[in-house]
This record gives sequence, C-alpha cells and structure tokens, in this order.
Amino acid sequence: MKDIKLIRAAKLRKESRDIAKKILDFGVKEEQKIDIIFNLALTLENNIAMKEITQILKKFREDINSVEEKDNNDKSNKILV
Repeated sequence: MKDIKLIRAAKLRKESRDIAKKILDFGVKEEQKIDIIFNLALTLENNIAMKEITQILKKFREDINSVEEKDNNDKSNKILV
C-alpha cells in the first residue's frame, strides 16, 4: 500500500516538474515567474497556505500603479518651443 502511494506521489511530482519546465521553455522573464507563482497560489484550496505564499510574493511583485505614478511625477514641467 505504501509503495502505491509513494509511486503516485513521485508521478505527481514529475508532472509538476514537467509543467515547470514547459513554462521555462516558453521563455518567461523573472517578473513573469513571480506573477505565475502568485496566480497559482491564488488558486490554492488551503486558505492559510494561499495567504502566506501570496503575502511573501507581494514583496517581490512590481506594483504597476506606483511605477506609473513615479513615471508621471518624474516629468518636469518644461515648455517646448
């Protein structure tokens, strides 16, 4: 019985590694990897795990709104003639 569970667990892990390899073969950037992990974490049924994982990943995700706001503030008010 343990052998069957062990074989099944090994098969599931291999499938997970294969999926990760497909994503990497697609040619994703570092920021995209974090976004993919974040979006997958949001689908977890274990609410505690989902909250902890997403909270950690939020530190590494780029906040699009703050970047746009910084870009708008960096423009100096010069008159072009």
